[in-house]
Amino acid sequence: MKKYLIIALTITSLYSCNKANETKEGHHHDMEVPLNDQTQAMLAIHDSIMPHMDKLMDLKKQLKNDMKSTDSLLALKSTEALKLRKEEALKLTSQLDSTDKAMMNWMHEFKFDTLEKLDKTQAASYVADQKKKIECVREKMNKSLSDANQFIGKTKIK
Repeated sequence: MKKYLIIALTITSLYSCNKANETKEGHHHDMEVPLNDQTQAMLAIHDSIMPHMDKLMDLKKQLKNDMKSTDSLLALKSTEALKLRKEEALKLTSQLDSTDKAMMNWMHEFKFDTLEKLDKTQAASYVADQKKKIECVREKMNKSLSDANQFIGKTKIK
């Protein structure tokens, strides 16, 4: 969890540093890319889903525990319902892992350095592309959390 916090703080500090440079330097040359509305909207999406990473990790842990319990029950008596439960828990764990990886990939791929080196048209295109990617991560996050919560909320099979 510490790595997520560090990454979030890094992005926030980069955002703050860039905002400070924008204010200090103004718009004297075309190569500087201010944090415009699109960039801020993209970062806001990231900021809105970042807090859910803790919940994602918690759900993965709950699913792991559920699978251990299911394995114990399967060892006693193998039933179709238990096999299906374990299969679903594995699928949901994989879905959560994929969401975690998508978030990490986006955070590693998005670079303020790249943004600052682009002209206005290229920068707008880069931000639009990155915004689409983080929107996909948000959709994936919402679905995986919802599906896992629904599964965890079901009455356990005895």
